[in-house]
Formats: sequence, C-alpha cells, structure tokens
Amino acid sequence: MKWQNETKSIHQKNKKRSNGELYEELRKQKKQAKEERLRFLESLSEAMSLPAELLAGVPVVTMHGRNAVYIENYKKIAEYSESAILIQAGYCFVMIEGKHLKVEYFSKEEMKISGMISQVSYRNQMRGEK
Repeated sequence: MKWQNETKSIHQKNKKRSNGELYEELRKQKKQAKEERLRFLESLSEAMSLPAELLAGVPVVTMHGRNAVYIENYKKIAEYSESAILIQAGYCFVMIEGKHLKVEYFSKEEMKISGMISQVSYRNQMRGEK
C-alpha cells in the first residue's frame, strides 16, 4: 500500500506543476492579446485622426489650476462627498480629493468638479474591493 501513497503524491506534484505551467501560459497569452489590442487602437486612431484615449475609453483629466478638474470618458460617480469624489472611468477609478468639492455639471461626455483640489489620483479598483 505504500507504493499507492507514493504514486498519489507524485501524481499531485505533477498535477500542480502542470496547472502552474498552464496558468503561466494563459497569463502570457492574455498579456500578448492586450498588447496587440493597444497596437491596434494606436494604428486605428492614427488612421482615423482620433485621439487614442477616445478609442481606448481611458479617462481624459484636465486640470485648470487648483480649482477645477474636467473629466471625459467616465462611467459614473462612485462616491461623493465634500472632501473626496471617486469617479469610475473605464478600467480605473479617478479620485479627486480636496475641500468644498462639488460637481458643477456633468453630461454623457464630460463633468466639471470644482473646489480646492489637493490631489488627483488613479486606482485600479474601488476601496475595499480585491
């Protein structure tokens, strides 16, 4: 019976190694597909004379001094308070921090946030998510 336990153990080791190799290959393929997509978007934006940001759906953040921020290509306002506004924009979040913040206006294309802006940062995910 000892040989059965050893065989199971060897099988488990081989299974783990094979799964690791498989997942590594999948990660490589995913990374390569992302790079190809970005190259395609760049060439498409050049051919159509459009900004790459517009095609890729990434946010365009324009600051006017410390009192106004314009955000284009956003999806929704995820969190809103007088000291912080979290905007979901495509694959990331844009966090505006400061004092007396308010959304002056918003449309499907852009929004304006005003107040005393102290920081603008980008996050891959919302706070508390993993």
